[in-house]
Amino acid sequence: MAYEDVIYETQDGIATITFNRPDRMNAMTLLMGGEIRAALQQASNDDAIRVIILTGAGRGFCAGADAARLSNNAAGKPREQETLPNAGAIDGGLDLGTGFAAKYSYLPTTPKPVLAAVNGAAVGVGMVLALYADIRFASTKARFSSAFAKRGLVPEYGVAWILPRIVGPSKAMDILLSARMVEAEEAYRIGLVDHLLEPETLMDTARAYARDLIAQVSPRSTRIVKEMVYRGLDQDFAAAVDFAETETRAAGQSNDFKEGIAAWQEKRPPRFTGT
Repeated sequence: MAYEDVIYETQDGIATITFNRPDRMNAMTLLMGGEIRAALQQASNDDAIRVIILTGAGRGFCAGADAARLSNNAAGKPREQETLPNAGAIDGGLDLGTGFAAKYSYLPTTPKPVLAAVNGAAVGVGMVLALYADIRFASTKARFSSAFAKRGLVPEYGVAWILPRIVGPSKAMDILLSARMVEAEEAYRIGLVDHLLEPETLMDTARAYARDLIAQVSPRSTRIVKEMVYRGLDQDFAAAVDFAETETRAAGQSNDFKEGIAAWQEKRPPRFTGT
């Protein structure tokens, strides 16, 4: 599929999806939102792809909704119509319930690890995209803001649910109430991002992490790990244990388990098939 507002590249089992409106700090349009979902679906369908990286072209990751869209909405003008869907669980992906099928919150249903390489400002919906990635790498030039309250809006897309689960309730309240800018160092300190890097090493480090997952980890296991974690956010303990026991029994019958044990005993890299 040809894209206008994103760049889709693949190499060595990694799909990199780059938001590509650098003149607008990659501000979100309906087209770009739909293309992001389409690119994630494309990567999910490709058996050669094992890890997905999201990043932004130029100085920004995603500076939020495009200003023209917000101005038109505030003026009561007819809303732009979507040309590509920007909601719905990824086909063939994880079944995490209806909440994870909504706009942007569908990202965790992607059956492969999704890494965010946040190279600059991640504001509004840009912060949302980063939050719904599985692991966040941030440049020291990255900055985060919910922005919603400063625009007379409220946190959208389930942000008020996911953010407290990442940084804790009081820090989430601070970030969402004030809508202030959180600089990269603070974001790392409070756990909003997992890895803090100099700008020139951001993509190389994210790709190295992805390559290590590809070389060392069963793709069957990564899919189930994701499902365990995201289901567990809204499960009681007993349900989480039951699900883990069911999946542990299934894993013990898998080809990847047999290969993992053989590779460990033979002191060689594993050759996982995902089955």
